[in-house]
Amino acid sequence: MKLIYSEDHRGHAGAKEMRYDQMIPMSECPERMDIILAGLADAGFSDIVPPNAHGFETVHQIHDPNFVSFLERCYPLWEAEFGPGGFATAYVFGMRGMAQVPNQSVHSMLSCYTFDVCAPFVDGTWQAICSAKDSALTGADLMQQGEQAVFSVCRPAGHHAMKDMAGGYCYLNNAAIAAQQHLNNGAKRVAILDMDYHHGNGTQSIFYDRADVLYASLHCRPEDEYPFLMGYATEVGEGDGKGYNLNLPMPRGTKFDVWGPALECALARIQAYAPDVLVISLGVDAFAGDPVGGFELQSDDFLSAGRMIAKAGLPTHFIMEGGYELEALGRNVANVITGYEEG
Repeated sequence: MKLIYSEDHRGHAGAKEMRYDQMIPMSECPERMDIILAGLADAGFSDIVPPNAHGFETVHQIHDPNFVSFLERCYPLWEAEFGPGGFATAYVFGMRGMAQVPNQSVHSMLSCYTFDVCAPFVDGTWQAICSAKDSALTGADLMQQGEQAVFSVCRPAGHHAMKDMAGGYCYLNNAAIAAQQHLNNGAKRVAILDMDYHHGNGTQSIFYDRADVLYASLHCRPEDEYPFLMGYATEVGEGDGKGYNLNLPMPRGTKFDVWGPALECALARIQAYAPDVLVISLGVDAFAGDPVGGFELQSDDFLSAGRMIAKAGLPTHFIMEGGYELEALGRNVANVITGYEEG
């Protein structure tokens, strides 16, 4: 399987995040990619190709162009006000009853275009954002050229990014952009399977009223976990998209004996949908002991998950999302890909 990867993510580093009552170094760090690539290499996957540079035509089909412009301009505007170094984050978030049209202040833009304190900007953030979306787009193009499965090993992650808001370590929604590119390349239907521990609120919201993309998510229930406001089983889509959104929320502490059948349920719905391409939002933060998670999956469970995905028999585009338990991260990611290849 080809791995699409760029070193351009490395400059997105050095910021901090608010974790409930603490300000801590971001769990979403460049070292994650080193660990993932090492784990993949140990498992025999080392066919790395760099992403091709793409423009923003497909991105603008998913995200508001003004929001994309903000992502590019944010840190330079912050640096002009505060000087080099440090990181930009919002002080205030737009809420009901407040005007949410940004003015020219970077603070106003941050308030309107981010929804939490886990999407900071540093000098290298925009370059990393571009490398991630290019990895996703390149993966879609490689599949158009005949690859049956590819893995866009990219960061920052994307599934929390909404049409015009960043949050949860996510800026552009790489999986949504890839899905749109597959459609642009000729696919009639695309399914997205999100196996990250957290609900992909961004991906859901982007496709919620569309029938050409089915979104299925396995995640911790919103009563227990971030993003808290979305991810209920009752959210099934609306308008043309009604029936094309499947949430399978589970409580904290869930083990594979519950998670595995949920995956089977999602895959059954996906196979009934009969997509031309399956996009996997590959989060492995359902692993027991993940500092950002709360499920109890073991490393061997990810082998099983990969095998189950393979049995769907669909062209498959893996896109990296979460996973923060660094000691096991490489093994867990590699196990999904190994299981899939063994499938």
